[in-house]
Amino acid sequence: MKNIESGRESTSPACWKIVLLGLVIAYIPSYISRVLRLAGLEVGPQGPPSVILWNWVAVVLLLTYIFRVEGRGLGSIRLSRPNRKDVLWAVVFGLTGIVVQMGTTTVLNPSPEGTETIVALSLPIIVALILTTATTEEILFRGYVIERLEELTGRLWLAVGFSFVVFLIPHVTFFGPLWLVTNGANVVLLYVLYVWRRNLVACMIMHLLGNSLLLVPALGLA
Repeated sequence: MKNIESGRESTSPACWKIVLLGLVIAYIPSYISRVLRLAGLEVGPQGPPSVILWNWVAVVLLLTYIFRVEGRGLGSIRLSRPNRKDVLWAVVFGLTGIVVQMGTTTVLNPSPEGTETIVALSLPIIVALILTTATTEEILFRGYVIERLEELTGRLWLAVGFSFVVFLIPHVTFFGPLWLVTNGANVVLLYVLYVWRRNLVACMIMHLLGNSLLLVPALGLA
């Protein structure tokens, strides 16, 4: 992958094959439980808690792949220490997304299907889900795919568009179409923040703020 790092021969078949395998690793969590069920296997927790297991397994595999196979570091997926502006804008975007989500929920009163399933879980599991998705989804759905596809295609918009669609599919499948009404603004803002600041930790902070709204009904505050 050194030629990708330097920008030369970034579209060679070998590079595409390496990135394709990386993408397969990144997207395993979204479909592995379904595949295992079709195979008649029940491995690990079922339902939403399975995300905690499979997302972290995928992150460990992907980071190992980046280090050992690609020969690259965390900076190649924009996973680095944020500066003050990164953190500031992450908070601003996160709070903006929360305001929009709360306003949408209040006015339209939508009820995404999967939300009740998550809220019915124990509080420790909900907290673990919030922390897991805020951290791992940024690595799996944004950092790796956007950086690698932009390098290979030379088109940021194509990389972002692909990441955006692949991120939406499992969420809409689980939560239903109403999830787009309540969380669509948050998703768009996440991508704007990533493209603007190019810092994955900043996106994790924003993602964490948005996910924290699940604690409102979980604690009986709604």
